[in-house]
Amino acid sequence: MAEEQYGMPKKRTTAQQRARELQSADGSTLTYGQSLQQVRRRHRDLPRPGEARTALAELAKASDLSVTWRERLKHHVAASRADGWPAEHHARDLYEELHIAAGAPLPGPDGPVALPRELRYFPLSPVERGLQSKDAAALACALVEAFAGPMRQLLRHPYGSPASVDDLVYRIRRAPTRAPRHQLTIHTPEDLYFDDVHYPRPWGTPLTYGFFRATDVRGRDELARALLAHALGGAEPTSLAACTTCQANGLLSALDTDHSSHIPAYRGERSICICGTCRGSGLRALPARAFAEEFLSDEIRTAAGEEPWVMARSSIITWASPHLLPPSGPSGGCRDGLQAGYIAAVADVLIGAGFTLTAGEESADYELDFDDRGGLGGHFYVGGHPCLPSEYGASRLLMFWYSDRGWTITGFGEVLALLPGQTVPEPEAVLQALLEHPPATDPGKPRLVPRDVDVYAEVLTYLPH
Repeated sequence: MAEEQYGMPKKRTTAQQRARELQSADGSTLTYGQSLQQVRRRHRDLPRPGEARTALAELAKASDLSVTWRERLKHHVAASRADGWPAEHHARDLYEELHIAAGAPLPGPDGPVALPRELRYFPLSPVERGLQSKDAAALACALVEAFAGPMRQLLRHPYGSPASVDDLVYRIRRAPTRAPRHQLTIHTPEDLYFDDVHYPRPWGTPLTYGFFRATDVRGRDELARALLAHALGGAEPTSLAACTTCQANGLLSALDTDHSSHIPAYRGERSICICGTCRGSGLRALPARAFAEEFLSDEIRTAAGEEPWVMARSSIITWASPHLLPPSGPSGGCRDGLQAGYIAAVADVLIGAGFTLTAGEESADYELDFDDRGGLGGHFYVGGHPCLPSEYGASRLLMFWYSDRGWTITGFGEVLALLPGQTVPEPEAVLQALLEHPPATDPGKPRLVPRDVDVYAEVLTYLPH
């Protein structure tokens, strides 16, 4: 009406007008009657809004799709719960669904509103409660509650900056692996994830991440050692978990030829040896077994979907303070590395089976290796057994062990891996694999294995206490 009052007739799109436009289109040979009949037929064939919604709902149901934003959120929550714990793609999907629900365009991956790394583990429990209530206001409040913690934490510690001691909360959850493994993650009290707990390693070596086994005693000890080491400050010179002899380096530098006096060494220096106090781990003796027996034996949930194990860092420090052994003084001396017990156990089993072991031209049974990046190793020549010339075509083999790939053998024109996929196999299993020819692997370079065992913690079990 307002447009007609100012002399601007309102445009009415009628069937007759559309027929005129169709008749006057370039290249059209239709008469007015034919054009009008075609327009009316098209109008009759179009589905009504209700029919379109019904057809869309049936199509979505048949294809297992969600058509409303509420259904999309339900589908997202169900998918993340089925996986045990939301991963990065779950957080990204929810992030996109919330933009769609708000009618906002999706931000690009490189745009200024890209998904923060801290939202990889989005707290979905408030969203789930809001969905179950079937109330729009309750769901809106649940979304605000879910975002409030992460947003508040991002304002306090923006863009991945580390939180303070009182802010850290550790969680143990089932890892997304076929084997029963657990993931040790770090969160804020608002359930905001920001990092994984890595395997304890000497100061100056690369971080090594992986999963933990919490289904047996050795696995729980391994998890407890990593948890205590991280909570006490990690392998840094100022950490409560650091070895005071080597200042968390795991290495010493001898001041004389008799190795009677040492000072902490740094990686890359010459004339270094392994710290005898920590055996190269960089950590002091930690009460991992006591912690595992008190907190991990019955508290870890192994079934997917149950509540995770949760403990604040302040509680761990409070418990550890009276349980830590007094640190040793600066005169710890140097000794073999922490893999010495494991290599010696394998050597004893091979010698007991009739093999002879030599470390090259020396009379020692084996040699140990410890590189600047924290890798452990050992090697020896094995011979004197009738299976060697008959099965391998050589009277002597060279056996290597490395912490990132396990056992390999060479000396007969190729390199074969024994027990692929196992970094620290039992000594008896190594003997059995050596007696079986060919070993159960393809020829070629040794392959790296998935990290689901902390090699440092595993070989420490072979050291005499």
